[in-house]
Amino acid sequence: MKLSVASSVFVNYSLPDAIRLVAQAGYEGIDIWGGRPHVYRKDIKPEELAEIRSLIRRSGLEPVSLMPAFFRYPHSLSSPNETVREDSLEYMYECLESAVALGAKILLIVPGRSLHGQSREEAWKWMVEGIARICERARQYDVRLGIEPANAAVTDLVNTAGDALAIIDELGYENLGIVLDSGHIHLSAERPEEAIRNACTLLLQVHVNDNDGSRQQNLIPGDGTFDFSSFTSLLKRSGFAGYLTIELAWDYSLDPFPPVLESKQRMINLLRGRR
Repeated sequence: MKLSVASSVFVNYSLPDAIRLVAQAGYEGIDIWGGRPHVYRKDIKPEELAEIRSLIRRSGLEPVSLMPAFFRYPHSLSSPNETVREDSLEYMYECLESAVALGAKILLIVPGRSLHGQSREEAWKWMVEGIARICERARQYDVRLGIEPANAAVTDLVNTAGDALAIIDELGYENLGIVLDSGHIHLSAERPEEAIRNACTLLLQVHVNDNDGSRQQNLIPGDGTFDFSSFTSLLKRSGFAGYLTIELAWDYSLDPFPPVLESKQRMINLLRGRR
C-alpha cells in the first residue's frame, strides 16, 4: 500500500505550494481537492492544469484522485430540483475533465441526502440516475468513479460499502468502484471487515482519518478511537495494494505541514507492524 494526502488541508495555500509541501513530506501521491483555491470548476485554465500536472510529476508524486467539493453544499445529485441536479452533474463533468487533465485515475462521488419531506426512494432514484450519467461521460477516459459511503450526518443514502455495492450492481458499469473512509466506517453500523469484504475487488482507495466514534472529526490517525492496527491488517489480508489517502480536517489548515508529516509517520509505523 502507498500513501497520499488530500490537498484540502492546504486550503490556505495555492495548489502548487500544496504540491511542493506534500512532496517535501515524503508522500507518494496527492489527491487534488476540487474546491477553491485548488481546482474548482473553470477557475484553472487548461494550460495551467497542464503545468500543475507537470509539477506533480516533477515533484515525484502520483495524482491519485480528484475529490470534488461536494460535501453537503452546494451540489446534490439527489435534489428534487432539476436545476440543482443538472448543475451538479455539470460540475461533476467539469471535475472529470480536470481529473483527466491532471492525470488522476479516480474521480470521487460523494452521495448527498434527501431533503426534508423527500422520500428516500425518490432521492435514491435521482442519485443513481446521476451516477449513471457520469459513468457514461467517463467511459471515454481512463478514469474510475469511486462511490464513497459516508456517515449518517452526511448522507441517508449510502452509509456502507454494501449500499455502494447495491448501486454498482444496479447500474453495471465497469468504471464504477468504491472508496472507503476509516472515519465514516467508525461511525457506521458496518464493521471494517464487512466494509472491506463488501468492497472486495471494487475497492479503489481508502481515505484515512480518525474520530472519537461519536462524530466526524478527520483527526490524525491515532488521535481518535478507531483501531487502525486491525484495519491495516485487514486491508493487507484482502490483498489491497492501492493508496491510503490521509484526509485531515480544516482544523489543521492554519499549520498543515506538521500534522501531514505526523500522519504519514504513524501510517508507516502501522504498515510496518509498529504501534
